Amino acid sequence: MDDDAPFLELLQLCFAKANFDVILASNGAEALEILFESEPLDLVLADFMMPEVNGIELVRHIKASAKLFDTLVVLMSGNVDTEFRKRALDLGASAYLLKTEGAQAVAAKAIHMVVGGEPGVSNCRTPSASTAQVEAMRQSLLALIRITTQMDGLPMQARSTLITAEKLAESLFAAVPESET
Repeated sequence: MDDDAPFLELLQLCFAKANFDVILASNGAEALEILFESEPLDLVLADFMMPEVNGIELVRHIKASAKLFDTLVVLMSGNVDTEFRKRALDLGASAYLLKTEGAQAVAAKAIHMVVGGEPGVSNCRTPSASTAQVEAMRQSLLALIRITTQMDGLPMQARSTLITAEKLAESLFAAVPESET
């Protein structure tokens, strides 16, 4: 899903050359409709800024769904602000790729992730397989805690417990030496 037609056409071509079927959505709301009605997909590649439902909201909906939770979600944007990247990854996106690298680079990184590669956050070092697994678990756990904390009608005591659990999880993952991951 992207509003830059030439960029989108080149992405489609790259995925087609790699023998991937592509389903397009014109906005985030349409993407959610497709996701909930279809069989599980290998990858959701979405622009950070979309009409109706933006990339962050799309990730929230996907990660809040038992059916879609394991779906690989990659957000892309021309925005190089690290806060955007951090926010996307904290909510459960598998990667945040920079569109400024070009459609072919974005497609290559996303395709590599689908065929068994490690999460590809552009401009970051590539972690070992076990480090990537621990990081994926950390991101998933923290995203689940944060999503649950934001639920409407959640009693204050439960919200407080979840905030404590989030801090505990962050400290536990920070305490794991890199050589053990």
